[in-house]
Amino acid sequence: MGPFAPEDIAPEERRVHRLLAAVPPRALPVGFRDEVMRRLTQRSAVAWEWIAAGALALPSLAFLAYQLIDRGDELGAVVNNVIAAASSDAADAFFFVDGTTVLALAILGVASLIAAHASIIAPQRRTTAR
Repeated sequence: MGPFAPEDIAPEERRVHRLLAAVPPRALPVGFRDEVMRRLTQRSAVAWEWIAAGALALPSLAFLAYQLIDRGDELGAVVNNVIAAASSDAADAFFFVDGTTVLALAILGVASLIAAHASIIAPQRRTTAR
């Protein structure tokens, strides 16, 4: 192994590491980054991203609203327990989080990422000042 090889490589990974370490680094062609960014910004059809974000976000938001309406008192107790545990020296807070709630929050996060991507690459509307 070379002098820069990590010490925690498993024996079956050493051959792959040697192979990849033997490949010399190559610079990207001039203008490669600019061409990739130009292709990304020229894309005008982002409607499917908004549709996908809505299809993921709306059911998750509806479920989270239902959870808040149905089990709002439990949520209040959870928040109180977490605040009490954070402000005391002993960490003895007990609370239960439903797995479907965590899944709904994760899906909502994915929908937010898709919507953020769509809003970033959407063509900017420019207004002229008169």
